[in-house]
Amino acid sequence: MARRSRLLGLAVLVAACGLVAAAIFAWRHRNTAQGGPFLDPPTRGDRVLIVAPHIDDEAIAAAGYAAASLRRGAEVSVVYVTSGDCNRTSAEIMDFTLRPGARDYLAEGRLRIQEAIAAMAVLGVPRGHLYFLGYPDRGIRPMLENPGTVIRSPGTGRTAVPYEEAVSPGAEYRLDNLEKDLRAVLDKARPTIVLFPVLFDAHPDHSATGRLTLRLLRRTLFGPRHLGYLVHARHFPSPFRRAPRLPLLPPDRFAGLHWLLFPMAPADEVAKLRVLRAYRSQRRDPYLFVLMDAFIRRNELFLDLK
Repeated sequence: MARRSRLLGLAVLVAACGLVAAAIFAWRHRNTAQGGPFLDPPTRGDRVLIVAPHIDDEAIAAAGYAAASLRRGAEVSVVYVTSGDCNRTSAEIMDFTLRPGARDYLAEGRLRIQEAIAAMAVLGVPRGHLYFLGYPDRGIRPMLENPGTVIRSPGTGRTAVPYEEAVSPGAEYRLDNLEKDLRAVLDKARPTIVLFPVLFDAHPDHSATGRLTLRLLRRTLFGPRHLGYLVHARHFPSPFRRAPRLPLLPPDRFAGLHWLLFPMAPADEVAKLRVLRAYRSQRRDPYLFVLMDAFIRRNELFLDLK
């Protein structure tokens, strides 16, 4: 009897701790969890540009927003800063090797470009609205921090854009070339809304891409709306698993910023899942498989930057 009472008391204590933790979480996120603020979808006449450090980031962060934009008559374009050609796990699995070399990483980059074209076709984004820059995966921050220096890709070993589908094939991996190509995309797309990584994303390619994009946007004359998105952060998303009935909320340490929730309609949820599944090469990586599924939530999340 005493043992049973102790077990019952322990169960009550655990339940009480869970309730307290839930209450603290709800209090910290009370502004977002209780109904907003919400982000309205674009309308006909809007031109949305998603800046993705790697192929698949646009889908992880904003496939639902893109689907809703297209459904309401807005244009959607995507610019991929890198081709994601330095994912060792993916290259190992794809080419059945424990020591992927430059050829393996190049093959990965070419495959990911084709996957992006197919994935965006699922949403209805035309091929002419996809811009592949082809700069080095895990090389964007070194380019930003060493202007004037030609950077060597840690994966492919190349020092210039190797992809024929790129905006500037053969362009050296130098900051001024990257800025020129990204500026050319901005001038061509003339977006009214730009989605790009927040500056505090934990992945160096993401934070560097955010810094570069923001710097170029400040020089534009057409003044699009700025929306930031977060992909990599500690304890984010929480829980770190597929949870389609739960909201996507910011990490505690960033909860005080001006976040906007974009609720996804059922059709947008289905479209996002289909797009994420189109990135088969990356879903072979166990971490990326879980990460992608963890972003299947009731909403997408954006930081209002302007």
